[in-house]
Amino acid sequence: MKILHVAGSPRSRSRSRRLAKAFLDALGEEDVDTLDVWTATLPDLGGDTVESRYRLIHGLPVEMDHTRRWGEIRRVADHAMAHDLWLISTPMWNFGLPYRLKHWVDCIVHPGMTFTNDASGAVTGLAKGKTAVLVGAGALDFTDGVPEAVYDHQMRYLDLILRFIGMEDVHIVRAAPTFGPEETVAAAEAKAEAELRAIAETIRTRAGAPG
Repeated sequence: MKILHVAGSPRSRSRSRRLAKAFLDALGEEDVDTLDVWTATLPDLGGDTVESRYRLIHGLPVEMDHTRRWGEIRRVADHAMAHDLWLISTPMWNFGLPYRLKHWVDCIVHPGMTFTNDASGAVTGLAKGKTAVLVGAGALDFTDGVPEAVYDHQMRYLDLILRFIGMEDVHIVRAAPTFGPEETVAAAEAKAEAELRAIAETIRTRAGAPG
């Protein structure tokens, strides 16, 4: 099983990183490719690049610089698609994702790379059969059913985008709240770690791994 860990926090002491490590330890897989979005070189998606995208989609010629740039973007998408399990760990920033993690998402979600669409607009995800584990940390507890859950553009967004590109096996674990009394925060992190260990065991069993 090829595993990609996309680390969305810039903090070495982040809870999302720590929980991601707990999941990987429980999974027992040593072949893990870590993509730190804060140190990775991600292609620019400026105006000219986006404009050229539509010319490329229709098979029209574009300037060499833009052809090269889209080759770089495709390599980011191909790198993700080469893995069976995507582990994405992230804090919540302003109810959403850190901008560098969103940049990575914007580099991989393109027609012909992670999905296709026909003339009628019907979309076929190309990531079908892959598994995703989403680890999110946040100051607010967006437990399903609370009115404030409408503000969750972190885990809900990632779940939506991964299902859009074809993933059906998506596990969501939230460590929240990360703000408040020490015992409350510790309990939230312990609960998230227990959930991740259970998910790891399920994946190990499904893969036929010993133990």
